[in-house]
Amino acid sequence: MDGKITCSTANATILACKKIVQSFNENIYELALVRTDWTPAYAAELKGRINTALADYLPSESFCRHAERQHYVHELMISALKRVSILRALIKVDFKEDKKFQKYLFEELGYNDYFSDAKNGDYHSLYFLLETLHKNMSSELSDLLTNKSIPLTLIQNLTDFDNQLHEFKACFDLINTSDHLTEEGKRVINAIFSEIKDICRVATAYYLFDPVKRDQFCFFRVMIGLKKTIPQAN
Repeated sequence: MDGKITCSTANATILACKKIVQSFNENIYELALVRTDWTPAYAAELKGRINTALADYLPSESFCRHAERQHYVHELMISALKRVSILRALIKVDFKEDKKFQKYLFEELGYNDYFSDAKNGDYHSLYFLLETLHKNMSSELSDLLTNKSIPLTLIQNLTDFDNQLHEFKACFDLINTSDHLTEEGKRVINAIFSEIKDICRVATAYYLFDPVKRDQFCFFRVMIGLKKTIPQAN
């Protein structure tokens, strides 16, 4: 069928969405108490839309063909998310007495624009956060951070991540890709991804003190779990 995309990250993203919606369906009677529009009918309809999108736009044969690269990208993104989260926490601790400078740092390094979506599974936002951090991490700013308790190696690792991720930039251009995915395909897949991100935001807050269920709605933890189910390349 015309319009199918072969980017392995797009395939894995929709597979993660499918896994999250499975958990959503299994817990819908409890989660229905959180939002009035979260009903069994809605959960079933969303599950059906994902299955249709997989069948119509994302070819399963690309899972095997790009498995090795796919695993590498996921591990890279997960490691990057961990490190940007640690850097953010260190900035909040080390500059807690200087809120104005702390605010400047979060704006300058891209946290204000991208971190919230990045930690909820948006690959694009994590990519742009790393790109902004790399671009704006001057030697002067790095010195200010390391003069506190922030290790220089943490900052260097994050800029290294940005360099590595550039070779995979095509995989993060799902919204703007026109030559691999039809306009209808882009609309359908991005609408699903947007809905799943919103579900994850609310469900992880609801299951804050239930780590097992919370992880079922943590996009990156679900992505890690995909490694056990995606076929390995020969």
